[in-house]
Amino acid sequence: MRLFNTTALSIALAAVAAGAFAPSAASAQSRKEKKEQQQEQNAAPKISLSRGFQKGAVEAQELVQKQDFAGAKAKLDEIQASATKPDDHYFFASLLLQVGINLKDEALQRRALETMIESGMTPATELPKFHYFVGQFAFNAKQYDQARTHFQQAIDANYGGALPEVLIANTYFNEAQEQIVNNQFTDAGKAKVEQGLPHLKRAIELQEASGEAVDASWYNKGLSMATFAKSPSAPEWTKIALAKSGTPDNWRLVLRMLQDEYPNISRDENLDILRLMAATKSLQNDYSYNEYAETANRVGLPGEVKAIIDQGRASGEIGANFLSDLYQIANTGMAQDKASLASSEKSAAGAATGRPAANTGNAFLGYGENAKAAQLYRLALEKGGVDADEVNTRLGIALARSGDKAGAIEAFSKVSGTGVRKRIADLWTVWVNNSAA
Repeated sequence: MRLFNTTALSIALAAVAAGAFAPSAASAQSRKEKKEQQQEQNAAPKISLSRGFQKGAVEAQELVQKQDFAGAKAKLDEIQASATKPDDHYFFASLLLQVGINLKDEALQRRALETMIESGMTPATELPKFHYFVGQFAFNAKQYDQARTHFQQAIDANYGGALPEVLIANTYFNEAQEQIVNNQFTDAGKAKVEQGLPHLKRAIELQEASGEAVDASWYNKGLSMATFAKSPSAPEWTKIALAKSGTPDNWRLVLRMLQDEYPNISRDENLDILRLMAATKSLQNDYSYNEYAETANRVGLPGEVKAIIDQGRASGEIGANFLSDLYQIANTGMAQDKASLASSEKSAAGAATGRPAANTGNAFLGYGENAKAAQLYRLALEKGGVDADEVNTRLGIALARSGDKAGAIEAFSKVSGTGVRKRIADLWTVWVNNSAA
């Protein structure tokens, strides 16, 4: 099922009030059909029409049976004023509902169901369903307050499972969309998002509890609304959505918003975000590949510059000649850079602090030599004198790339604080768990 799909209803309702007015069943009718019809009639309220309404009602019903729905509509308009008691209103509405369904007229269908509800004659077992359908019609008419009222009636009666909660969520989201100025939600718009998100979360919980698959669009909607509204629940929605629907578009949204949230991040922090974008296939365009290649070049990683450009060209996301100058510089510098790694590794082992080991680990990571990089990062942490959060992040990346899920998660878990470095490590953890699954 798709998120927020409110197509026109097809309500399989018999003329529930037909009773004494219904024609006798055809002789060829099967026993099963007779039984089903009898069950429908038994579920219907017993109707006693007023004398002034009865004649016109029979005529309207005959027009419905002849499938002259335009004629039936005209007749119903003519006799509506003669309906004086609940039985009349209920019977009138049951015919109007059939006319509305066959004419594909949502306004008529809604009017009919509302009349049946208001008559007080609707069986208690049918009321939640009627409220749900009226809620959908109100939703389609963008009368969101009324839609919520009817959906809540359905929810209170345990009708419809997760869908009424999804639709209530979307009433708030649609209202929020009307509160956008300069591509941002106003405070009023943010408030609407905050009202809608708990309903969407409840819908997901109900769907999961039912054992049915949750539509990916539900996660996507929650993520996008929470992210753009800068909701306090955005980190929670990020983890939920990426774990359940870790599409490249979702990853790109989350990682770009993280960059926007921290405009003063360092090159090394940004590089680890871009590495995650590459891992999640969310780079996708010239700008992103250029950003990654330029960042890797500025921190002195020619091997990674070449690798990311190769990746973009192979995927077709960038042209064969895009970043050709930078590619040539990186390709030329790799031989000398690689030749220095052995002596750098030896120097790192004898250094007083872990900084040389961390730097050498970075170089090996850029060349995709993940096991060697992990070894040097561990040495750097052992010696100390380094940014432990950065080194643990990169140790986690090296281990993740080498397939050591447990080791990667352990390394990421050691990144402390509440800032961007911690956020980066947490997102890498989500990806590690996802990619393993």
